[in-house]
Amino acid sequence: MSGDRGAAGGFLLKGRPMRRKAALSKESSATIAKLAVARGSPPIASEEEAGAKPTRQRTTQLRRAILETAAQMFADKGYLGTNLRDIADALGMSRPGLYYHFPSKEKLLEAIIEELTLSSERELARIAREKQGEPEEALRLVVRITTLWLLDHQVFFRVLDRSESDLPADLKASNEASKRKNLAHLVGIIERGIAVGTFRPVDPHVAALAIAGMRNWTAWWYKPDGRLTPAEIADMLAEMAVRSVRRVDAHRSRSEKIEDALRILREDVAHLDYLMKE
Repeated sequence: MSGDRGAAGGFLLKGRPMRRKAALSKESSATIAKLAVARGSPPIASEEEAGAKPTRQRTTQLRRAILETAAQMFADKGYLGTNLRDIADALGMSRPGLYYHFPSKEKLLEAIIEELTLSSERELARIAREKQGEPEEALRLVVRITTLWLLDHQVFFRVLDRSESDLPADLKASNEASKRKNLAHLVGIIERGIAVGTFRPVDPHVAALAIAGMRNWTAWWYKPDGRLTPAEIADMLAEMAVRSVRRVDAHRSRSEKIEDALRILREDVAHLDYLMKE
């Protein structure tokens, strides 16, 4: 994308298609080997041993393992460089077994995108409804929650960013529509903050893109074994987002510096001008 690129997730990286038998990195191979047991799920190979568990729970665990394995391979080899046989082999499943859950590679990518965009869209809509009168708290909450969610879906997000240009037309259109809705929620919060005088009269669309870009870039630099926890990163980004648009407190007008008084006066005039254009 161009102007809305920040809403999609940083810079689009083009991956070169690789041969089907191309080897994965040691790190990626280890990640795939752990995917089946991620989030407390049992290994795929022991599915029959889990017969006492409810069928729905086993199906959910299996679906999650398939999506995470596919996402890791799409991220490493590119969407075009990966096929269902690769994914089935990595999971130790038969191809018919994988086809039963996902009959095509497109369906797998579609499920990954739905996991990312649709659930995020629902969460943003909920926050917007519950925090309509509190733009500062709403913005802080949106950035914090979506950052935590993004770090928990780090590989999925990177796959979408890398594979966006390879999406089928209908899936690309659906993804673009969802991204626009997500960005609109952020723009709406900033607009409300400007209208009530909490935020400076910045361009809401540009400010939303800047905040989204700052948050989305974490998918590329975050390391699970880094010195900061996801919660610490999310809190820091949420505070940075709010401070980037928040107006200086009215008490600052007591400053003895003429430039401080003039700056606050200009903000008041800009706020009035914004309201008059509505």
